Amino acid sequence: MRRQTIGRNEPCPCGSGKKYKKCCYGKERKHQFLPSYDEIDYGSPILDEDFFAFNTVHEISAPRLLYSTLLMPKVEKEAEKIARQFIERGKEELKTIEGTTDVSELINVMRQSSDSLNHVKLIDKLLGFKDESIPMLIDELKQPQQVDFIEIAIRVIHRSGNDYSNEILEIIKFHQRDAYAISQLCMLLGFYENKESEKLLWNYFYFFKQHFRHETYSDGPLLGLIEMREQRKENLFGHSMN
Repeated sequence: MRRQTIGRNEPCPCGSGKKYKKCCYGKERKHQFLPSYDEIDYGSPILDEDFFAFNTVHEISAPRLLYSTLLMPKVEKEAEKIARQFIERGKEELKTIEGTTDVSELINVMRQSSDSLNHVKLIDKLLGFKDESIPMLIDELKQPQQVDFIEIAIRVIHRSGNDYSNEILEIIKFHQRDAYAISQLCMLLGFYENKESEKLLWNYFYFFKQHFRHETYSDGPLLGLIEMREQRKENLFGHSMN
């Protein structure tokens, strides 16, 4: 059967109530599913200076952009304030976000491709109920999700300040098979000190390099490894100062 074309001014099929051109237009992507993790093995990690000198992050990639957001959340908040002065949209959705204390409703907003202008408010609200929201987000990440959902969930988990590396490892190893999601979750793993992470990031870096040569998925595990190396350097420097 031929797929029906959706007009740019028609209601978005995601159910958000917005026009297609102001919602999911241009955001669709094909889920690229990976084999089970136990089928991916590239040997023991050799993370010497030659590895990091030879393997570099792409100039522009989704993992790199999200990584920058995690490192500099204040910049994103300032950008959102400035944008709101010039752009009139997303106000009804913002009222929903600010007016509810129901975490399920907030997560439903995420499912419907929330307006990018409301992401900061949505994240702040979810963090206000983090003991309830993060377990729900972790459960949702076990299944394929839209790009915005994945990125917002990762930002909430990271900003919580808690170590969810075991839960993330479980998602990657036993549940999630989408290449984009795994790439971004690998990047997040780099912020935690977990002995299992290094081998997993090594495996996925080389898997993405070999099987997705024209994509930037390999940046996720590579940034995770880079972040782990930087944290270890900071810890070593801190101990030497003491």
